[in-house]
Amino acid sequence: EETFSFKYSPGKLRGNQYKSMMSKEELEEEQRVQREQLAAIFRLMKEKSDTFGEMSEGDMKEQLRLYDI
Repeated sequence: EETFSFKYSPGKLRGNQYKSMMSKEELEEEQRVQREQLAAIFRLMKEKSDTFGEMSEGDMKEQLRLYDI
């Protein structure tokens, strides 16, 4: 019987593992791109509130915390 390990799963790295593999410059660039993408997503959600419902920035941040973002 095979035991599943949360520490290592082939082909998948956890968020913190990626961070430890990046240089300072790569990490800063990743964070910049992430901020831009999240801002675009938030704008879209506000524009399409009839589809997504009303969601504050705080609500969105709370949801993102669930996914270690």
